[in-house]
Amino acid sequence: MTTTQPRASIDLDARSVTRTVRVAAGPDAVWRAISEPEHVAGWFGDGCETDDGGPLTAGTRGRLHFEGYGWFAFEVTRIEPGRLLAYRWGQSADEPERMTEAEFTLQPDRDGTYLTVHETGFSGDTEDDVRTAIDGNRQGWDIELDELVAYVEARAW
Repeated sequence: MTTTQPRASIDLDARSVTRTVRVAAGPDAVWRAISEPEHVAGWFGDGCETDDGGPLTAGTRGRLHFEGYGWFAFEVTRIEPGRLLAYRWGQSADEPERMTEAEFTLQPDRDGTYLTVHETGFSGDTEDDVRTAIDGNRQGWDIELDELVAYVEARAW
């Protein structure tokens, strides 16, 4: 199992968060973990539902649940199966109109996969609000992507 991963970085000027992790599993396993709702719920929050009950495809709408925070709406904006998945989602359960876009990119690496998440589009009424939102998601990606690595590496896909 991968034990040390770099932390997420923020770019305040671009209003973005980026993190890359290496998963000791092939791209197919990582792809399933980020694109199949039952697997998404295993590492990203504790619930993932799509409106049609199916996998994530372009235009899919659904919601993600995070204990203590509630449900967050999402819509898949771009997909290249096995390589790229992007979706817009609410920054806050209380303000679903404030959306960011999270883009997941997979890159095979010998017996593993590099997964990069790049989230953009943070907004707020003040610069402090924006900074708080970006920092909160930076911390979130540190936790959630560590959970993804553990989730994928613990399974025989």
